Amino acid sequence: MKKKRLLPLGILAVLVLAALIYTRPMTLQEIGKVDIAQCESVSGYHRRAPDSEFTSFELSAEDERCSQLIDLFAQQKYRRSLINLLSPDGGSTHRPKDGDFIWDLSFNFGPTDFPDGSTGKGTLIQCRDFYDTLRVFTTIDGKTLRCTTSEQEAFLQQGYDIVSL
Repeated sequence: MKKKRLLPLGILAVLVLAALIYTRPMTLQEIGKVDIAQCESVSGYHRRAPDSEFTSFELSAEDERCSQLIDLFAQQKYRRSLINLLSPDGGSTHRPKDGDFIWDLSFNFGPTDFPDGSTGKGTLIQCRDFYDTLRVFTTIDGKTLRCTTSEQEAFLQQGYDIVSL
């Protein structure tokens, strides 16, 4: 009788442990497998409702905003969402209200070595804020992950403030 109770509890304990490991805080370098400090430029677009036009930008390494973005994203810790396991690359919709904003950042690199010994260049990490939903795309594994951060609303606003100057 005790064995019948222990097995479900053991399975539950393993699942909880796996969830805690999966959602542990990680740096962008740990997620993307590249050192974001080696980024040579940041490009992307942004928009604030009710405007329907996107504003594109390209920031070189010499641009102060580029280093601000790299610092902001390098110091942040990201938690992968469990929704990634259920709905990878799942889309979302949002009816924008006045003041809502979105941004998309592409961190562009010169020739970069990956941990598996291969090399790559170009956009190796892409971060997207779609109305308070943060997604991180990594080239090395081709995955898009929904992530959360501590004080996410303020973090996303800081990113928007930098790119919209």
